[in-house]
Amino acid sequence: MPGPGKRRIPEGLRGRAIVAIGALLFLASLCSAVALTLPSDAIQSTLGPALRKHGIDLAAQDTRFVFPAGIRFSGVTLTFPGNPPVALDEIYASFEWTGLFRWAPARLRFRKGDASGDLRFSPAFWNPGSGNILLSGISSSDLPHSVFSTSGAGFSIRRIEARWKVRGGKVTANGSGTFHFLQVPIPTPGSPIRDARIEEVSLSFLIREKSLLIPKLAGTFEGSQVEGTGEIKGVLSPRFSMMTLLLRIKNPFEGRVGLLFDMLSKNAKNVNLRVVGTLTAPKGEFQFF
Repeated sequence: MPGPGKRRIPEGLRGRAIVAIGALLFLASLCSAVALTLPSDAIQSTLGPALRKHGIDLAAQDTRFVFPAGIRFSGVTLTFPGNPPVALDEIYASFEWTGLFRWAPARLRFRKGDASGDLRFSPAFWNPGSGNILLSGISSSDLPHSVFSTSGAGFSIRRIEARWKVRGGKVTANGSGTFHFLQVPIPTPGSPIRDARIEEVSLSFLIREKSLLIPKLAGTFEGSQVEGTGEIKGVLSPRFSMMTLLLRIKNPFEGRVGLLFDMLSKNAKNVNLRVVGTLTAPKGEFQFF
């Protein structure tokens, strides 16, 4: 016999609760089964209007639901207003319950050859307020901006990771990354160096008020150590952004920089590489002093 202080759930109420839970599990299983058997065209026609409201047009050769809560797009072409299309091998969007512990259960991954990206963000995936982003293996040749190939600029990302937030319509972010190289054309008339290739680059960065600030950048150029800082204003609009990087080249008396010393500035002791221009079409200039 139960003690006077203990209350038991009435048998009728307990039975109705079990029936309700069973019905919910059955409906969830039925919805999953229906979703997994939907044809590719039906899924895209459902998602297409929602994406177009945000200025994104998505076309895929194949689209499938993935158990328990994911969608995989294969042979993807993304189009944004005013920009050429972007081709990707695969996009995988999912909702991962384990991500709730980090308050980032929504996950979006993409892949194109060796290039990949991994985004995790808050539950309101249609309007996320925060998240993490990881990029690896992406180079300028993977992007649709043909200006890279015509300007002579280029880059190759080894790994970039950042944490971002959106508050009051303003984006802030903090992160760090490494590059295999950064390449900048040198259009100075008569210069024997037509481009500067900074290798083994590491940097830290933050985004404030639509500007990307680089408090620390390090790498090598022609065997010499390079250190510097920089800023990219309007970084979210690459074609209209304004970049300024000031890089100091240490011990610049060897390699092609040493050749410049011999030709142009025999009395100089130091040299900087100043980079200005847009994010997609930067230009470099050596400064001797």
